[in-house]
Amino acid sequence: MATSLVAAVLTAAAARLPTVKLNTGAEMPTMLWGSGGSTQENATSTAPAVAMALEVGFPGLDCANHYHNQVGVAAGIKASGVKAADIWLETKVEPCGHSLITPVRPGHCFNDTLAAFEQNLDQLGVASVNMTLIHSPPCVPNSTWADPQCMWPDQPDAVYPQHCNCAAAQPCAMMQEQWKALEQMLAAKKTGAIGVSNFCKACLECLAKVSTVVPAVNQLQYHVGMQDPAGLVAYNTARGTVVQAYSPLGGDDFATILHNPTVTKIAAAHSKSTAQVALRWVLQQGLALATSTVKKEYMEEDLGSYGWALTSEEMATLTKLDISTDDPVKAMCLL
Repeated sequence: MATSLVAAVLTAAAARLPTVKLNTGAEMPTMLWGSGGSTQENATSTAPAVAMALEVGFPGLDCANHYHNQVGVAAGIKASGVKAADIWLETKVEPCGHSLITPVRPGHCFNDTLAAFEQNLDQLGVASVNMTLIHSPPCVPNSTWADPQCMWPDQPDAVYPQHCNCAAAQPCAMMQEQWKALEQMLAAKKTGAIGVSNFCKACLECLAKVSTVVPAVNQLQYHVGMQDPAGLVAYNTARGTVVQAYSPLGGDDFATILHNPTVTKIAAAHSKSTAQVALRWVLQQGLALATSTVKKEYMEEDLGSYGWALTSEEMATLTKLDISTDDPVKAMCLL
């Protein structure tokens, strides 16, 4: 697509897509295209998908070094003819204790986080990004969390027993060191805002012990049919942290949501798809989201989630749906 046409598409998209104001004062697009879905761990397939997403009108991208494909993201931006400075660019650093991609070692959380952040900039080919998130709480070995690559702690937490121990001394200290590193990058204007992902209440409270910088975003798995038993969404909102939903069409059980009779009936009433209803439910709560697809028709469908509204009754009905097999504790607080 010619550069002038791309610019026109982006301008039209920016006028159409609302933004949400962060606690930094920045305006973040309420919908980003996420590179962590079907393109994960494949930089070659990522580039054309990124270019297509920008061409159809997505105003920004959600990335992470954990996805193995940020070089492909950079190639896709270049191929689109869009300047990286003209889109919202969001990336993530690995949690301390995770060594799959960029090692962030216990005892070296601060310096390794700085190094991981700089690697993100190098991979994306930019001098700065709009947002940087800590991808998840830290990984602590010798726990009972059954993940061979990243063992999660197993100490009591008031709301999330056995799944999140951010109140414990070791993981809390690790998070605090990472947060200090991101604060340094924020002060250096290498990132416009900093936030977290998959963080429970105890994790946020841990950061608050050493910092007055409230995370601008907490990226959580959140979608229709998935309950929020601890009120984590409302808790973040009250603190001034924007919840950005990932997997907004469902995690492992997206088909259950998209083919649910209640969702289907509401979609028919608005002459919309079930996917658009699911995305609209998130957006209409004043939240942001990152959606991922490599198909142009689905990208365009996702962008069609704006310009119309669900009724208050429909919103209430969708909120009460409990059809997801995703564990709301695990899914909302861990990677």
